[in-house]
Amino acid sequence: MASAGALNPETVSAKVKTLMNNQLKTILKKESLPVSGAKAAMQSRVINKLYSYGNNNDIEGFSRLRSLVNNPDLDPAGLSPSPSTARMYPNNSTSAPNHYQHSFSSSTRPGSHNTAPNVNGTGPRPPQFKASPFFSILEPLSPLLDCKVRDQTRDTVNLVISLRTDIAERLSADSSTRAMIYCASDPMSPFSKVDIEFPYQLEIKINQDEVKSNFRGLKNKPGTTRPADITTMLRPKSGYDNHMEVTYALTKKRFLMVVNLVKRHLVEELVAKLKSGKTIVKEQVVREMISKSEDAEIVATSSIMSLKCPLSTLRIDVPCRSSVCSHNQCFDASSFLQLQEQAPTWTCPVCNKAATYEHLQVDQYVAEILKSTPMSVDQVTIEPNGRWSQTTGCSPSPRTSNGRNSNDGEEDLVEIRDLPRLASVKLEVSREPGFMRTPPISSREQSTSSAPLPPSSIKRSAGQVVDLTLSSDEDEDPPRGPKRQQLVHKSSSSLARLPGLEKVPLRTNGANGGMARQPSSNPFATPNHTPKEYTQPR
Repeated sequence: MASAGALNPETVSAKVKTLMNNQLKTILKKESLPVSGAKAAMQSRVINKLYSYGNNNDIEGFSRLRSLVNNPDLDPAGLSPSPSTARMYPNNSTSAPNHYQHSFSSSTRPGSHNTAPNVNGTGPRPPQFKASPFFSILEPLSPLLDCKVRDQTRDTVNLVISLRTDIAERLSADSSTRAMIYCASDPMSPFSKVDIEFPYQLEIKINQDEVKSNFRGLKNKPGTTRPADITTMLRPKSGYDNHMEVTYALTKKRFLMVVNLVKRHLVEELVAKLKSGKTIVKEQVVREMISKSEDAEIVATSSIMSLKCPLSTLRIDVPCRSSVCSHNQCFDASSFLQLQEQAPTWTCPVCNKAATYEHLQVDQYVAEILKSTPMSVDQVTIEPNGRWSQTTGCSPSPRTSNGRNSNDGEEDLVEIRDLPRLASVKLEVSREPGFMRTPPISSREQSTSSAPLPPSSIKRSAGQVVDLTLSSDEDEDPPRGPKRQQLVHKSSSSLARLPGLEKVPLRTNGANGGMARQPSSNPFATPNHTPKEYTQPR
């Protein structure tokens, strides 16, 4: 029977509280325990499992879990794994192909700090990176490079890469074949593939030339880092030693780095693959619209659907959306893939749901709308039954040179011409001396002997247009400045003091709408001359 000290979980529990989240998840997976929840919940599961082994006197299980806690990055040697671990990783397992088990004796020579590839299970497990539609890993060009933890110092590791003859020729002849650096942080889960992640402070040199690449990706978004392309920095010669120098510092995690031979896929190639792949048929889209409109709790009305891509704001060329999206709004496939090539977030720009390349499909319903509408149409109206029509009133009406709409009704326009008699009166008044000119409007309005003409009898030149929607105040002439009004009043008052002059009011002839004058005894008056005052119609 085991002693109490041999199965004492208290000493192991203290070690559990110092582990990181990834290490706790690795231990929980190997013990077939849930890995969800906060860090405290995961620690509690491991500690409870330790006490369970101790209470049941399970020496084998307790020893295995204690070894996992003390060495969370390595499998416990000499201990039988748990049932789930035995299925996934049996000893000397060859169930999954591993490119890193190739011999590197003729192609690469490890440097002083290198770690040999995991051939017999003694070295670190090679990372299995998540698949990307833009890159397909063909084979590794180097062994694994082990970047150990350096939380307070810096370190430099070196690697020598010597290309085989066929690989050197392929890199020189095929531009789509690239040499790229991949990196992942440890511990790596054996049950899932990992994202690309580089140390935060990193400098890589190939043949003494610094690699200019973004090793970080988007902030707080794992999986947005791209592999570093070093194809142009390698000497594509058979047997040539390409020196790779990696300098990193202040990292609390262990990183594994490798150079892979990669096949690059262009955006145009991926778009063509989408077109020839699975699509969302028109009948399916219409059927879903009708099903939503028949819901008794929802009042279905027409909606506006934009034909512009929410990413590029240009008209959509190839409409696509994820198969898990419930909306009908699409985005352009080329614009979306170009954005993912720079920062692979793989989220829908409309609803922010996951939109991986495998789930992208071309929408035939929107494709038919784009094909049936001219390039100038940016949006359409979608009815609940699936029918669509071009949105009316979305673009401004064309305007003429005078700033009015060309389709305005003629009943809103009134054309007024000048009367010959009124024109002659205006002409004669303009010929008067400066001291005898018409006083301002304020003086003329005080005259009780003047009567304004009816608006119907006044007409202006053919080139003028009057808008009846404007207020009457806007039709009047703007008031003169105060200084000019004072001068005019002074002239008017001085004119009134001249001997032999009197006011000659104008009256309207009701028969023909013309102007007539009363006789005057002024000796200076002429038959066609108004010496003192007249009233100009407003």
